[in-house]
Amino acid sequence: MKLRCGVIGLGRIGCGFDDNPNAKMISTHAGAYYNNNKTDLVSFCDVDEKKLEKYGKKYNVKNTYTDYEEMFKNENLDCISICTWAESHLDIVKKAIKNNVKGIFLEKPMSDSLMDAEKINKICKEKNVKLQIDYQRRFDTVYNTLKKIISDKKFGKIQYFNIYYGGGISNTGSHICDLIRFLFGDIHSVQGNFSKNPSNHTLDPNIDGIIICKNNVKCNLQSFDYNKFGLFELDIIGTKSRIKVNLTIGKIEYFEVVTPKIGLVYNELILKSLKLPLKSSAIVRGLDNLVQAIKKNKTTISNGDIGYSSLEPIIGLMISAKKQGQEIIIPLKNKRYKITSR
Repeated sequence: MKLRCGVIGLGRIGCGFDDNPNAKMISTHAGAYYNNNKTDLVSFCDVDEKKLEKYGKKYNVKNTYTDYEEMFKNENLDCISICTWAESHLDIVKKAIKNNVKGIFLEKPMSDSLMDAEKINKICKEKNVKLQIDYQRRFDTVYNTLKKIISDKKFGKIQYFNIYYGGGISNTGSHICDLIRFLFGDIHSVQGNFSKNPSNHTLDPNIDGIIICKNNVKCNLQSFDYNKFGLFELDIIGTKSRIKVNLTIGKIEYFEVVTPKIGLVYNELILKSLKLPLKSSAIVRGLDNLVQAIKKNKTTISNGDIGYSSLEPIIGLMISAKKQGQEIIIPLKNKRYKITSR
């Protein structure tokens, strides 16, 4: 029997990204449910009635709501996606669990505070509700391959690691902090300063800073003003190789050290071909994993523990910036500090 599913919040990640006629892969929660043979997309919820009408027609969803409590009451849902602002997540999760939902696909960041993220994680564990945080690079075969390359002895010891980003430390930075944890493990400390390059949301500023993992890998964060141009890249230089990644499209450039040509003194970095798995929709893979977790009573790939731990460095960077770049040790003691993500 198919799982009865609904989406709350019909913005870009809920439905909008798949409006692009040139899109080659599914990029939204609605698209993932609609094209999964184990799920039945039966309801939408959003405060914008125009979006409900538009996407209700597109996905043949007849049961639409402006109130998620009414949706839960009427629809007997097995699984939901929560694609709303972070401060609303805890309340929606509580209502969903009260109405016997079995699985939740939750947009990042997990919440606007560690205290609420902890509550979300706890209640889902207590009620055995499968929780998947939408850190898509964890589902992506390309980034799983990248992780293997970096951990291989052929890459060498890391000399330099930089990430270029924009769009706010809570919004874009949420992906960054989780990706760092995915590639290099737990984070030990953070330091940050408010950037001179503004984000497009005053309550979610850009922060330039340093993130240090427990294995001593250090990442430098450099932000840019997305109103000028978009730049979301990762650059890792090892002692034997270099990797540059366009984090928007998942393009990887791999360089290896070679013996210098006659007359040159130093070894050279030369671009090499890299065999990568075929690109597939990460959000589709994330939903597949959530469905399997529900049906087989397993833990999801990107669970609540991961969501909580990836939220900590974001909050730590905000606290550090407000304290003029003071080093902040992870885990954080202040669980009430709130961030804003749009």
